[in-house]
Amino acid sequence: MLSISKREKHFSFYKFLQSSDIISIESRIDDSISFEYFLIKTIISQQVSTKAARSIWAKVKLALDLNNQPISLGLLKDLGLSKPKATYILGVIENKRIALSTKEDLQQMSYEDLSDFLLSQKGIGPWTLSVVRMFFIADTDVFLQGDLGINKALEYFFKTKDYTGEDYSPYKTYLCLYLWRSISQTANAAAQQDG
Repeated sequence: MLSISKREKHFSFYKFLQSSDIISIESRIDDSISFEYFLIKTIISQQVSTKAARSIWAKVKLALDLNNQPISLGLLKDLGLSKPKATYILGVIENKRIALSTKEDLQQMSYEDLSDFLLSQKGIGPWTLSVVRMFFIADTDVFLQGDLGINKALEYFFKTKDYTGEDYSPYKTYLCLYLWRSISQTANAAAQQDG
């Protein structure tokens, strides 16, 4: 990342990388979670705060783990999900292929096959597909186009939201991780100044 940013004359990003700790994708991957649970958790996290997503996921996971009542649209809504998200999650739960898919199965799929498989599932779009590639199958070359945090960091470092990270291939996932980190560090620094 350092050598690419220097070569491409991304000087402010290069300076940020110099002061940043090393990030590993592996530290972001939870091997204890099934693909079905990963998808459900990711759908829950779409367009809500991290705190709200964590709270709703804890309730949904408990209901799934206990398995003492059928998972229904009504139950999912009672757990804090909107009707569309509850519908999407119910669709994931009812999809036998998702339930049977392992990390190894997904890693062996071509990008086209993985896209066809996931994008055919209601509630899963390009953002969720990219998150699966990044944080479930550990693909190092994914750029999360259109993510709000990444767009904010792109504007800061690259003066545009249209940058696609191709210069950083095959490490575009790491580019995203560092861009996210820059946002959280900026937010932390601002909070300390306010305090």
